[in-house]
Amino acid sequence: MNCKKLIQAFEKNNGILTTEMAKENEIDKMFLEEEVKRKNILEYSEGIYLLDDWYADDLYLLQLKYPESIYSHYTAIMLHWLSTDSPFIYHLSFPEDYHLQKLENNIKAYSMNSNEFTDEYITKLDSWHSNFVRVTNLEKTIVDIFRNEKLMTFVIQEMIDDYIDREDKNIKKLIEYAERFNVLEVVKSEILPFI
Repeated sequence: MNCKKLIQAFEKNNGILTTEMAKENEIDKMFLEEEVKRKNILEYSEGIYLLDDWYADDLYLLQLKYPESIYSHYTAIMLHWLSTDSPFIYHLSFPEDYHLQKLENNIKAYSMNSNEFTDEYITKLDSWHSNFVRVTNLEKTIVDIFRNEKLMTFVIQEMIDDYIDREDKNIKKLIEYAERFNVLEVVKSEILPFI
């Protein structure tokens, strides 16, 4: 195995390589472990490797580490550009039957019904480093915030204002989700009068 092939695989995947990606590039896991020991590459976590320590796409790396997760709530607000606020922790949702191991301190975990982990509610968005991450869709993000937050903070007000101004908003879908998740009254009072 030559290092040139390894470097090319890393470059093809924006400086990250999982054991699955390595396998697709005909790179053996044992070779990856040897390169870690030689300090030619870094191991981010089990099965996830970095070409070097300059790599900083935490959003993408966390989702690789927790493949069952989707970004939701305040992190989804940020990823949908519904607020200028950037949360200090990442908000991730997991299926309710998922057995969470110990999470990093910078994660706030939510449990969602497994039915909410379907293509209807999930979209893919670019992280800041052009890697796709899975996120609750625009309307599901708003509904989830209304389901979980009782106070109208400045972030929630900014989310509402930005959503109202969006060209890609889908009011019909928002109302349908609001009915489904029992937040229709909030949507009626906080969003619909301003559309």
